[in-house]
Amino acid sequence: MKKFMSIAVGLSLFASAQVFAHADMECTDKPKTQWLHPLEIQKKIVNEYGFAIKKFQESGSCYEIYGWGLSKDGKKFEEIEVYFNPVTGEIVKKKFRD
Repeated sequence: MKKFMSIAVGLSLFASAQVFAHADMECTDKPKTQWLHPLEIQKKIVNEYGFAIKKFQESGSCYEIYGWGLSKDGKKFEEIEVYFNPVTGEIVKKKFRD
């Protein structure tokens, strides 16, 4: 039972660290009253960047999506994680997921 509890505690600490890693991302210092409305930025993400959105969320001072976008060579769609400045809609960080 003790071994199970230590494994459970370890996994929950790891999961917490992952959440805090994303929350530390700084995209803007502007107040939320200046942020683009979520539907407005989602429209921009699809129309201007060509990303397909699987999940959209607020993460720290960023908008974050999980979805699909063209690969680095532009030949196929790959899973991506992208952070956006919620005021301007500009990409702050983009990474392809394995």
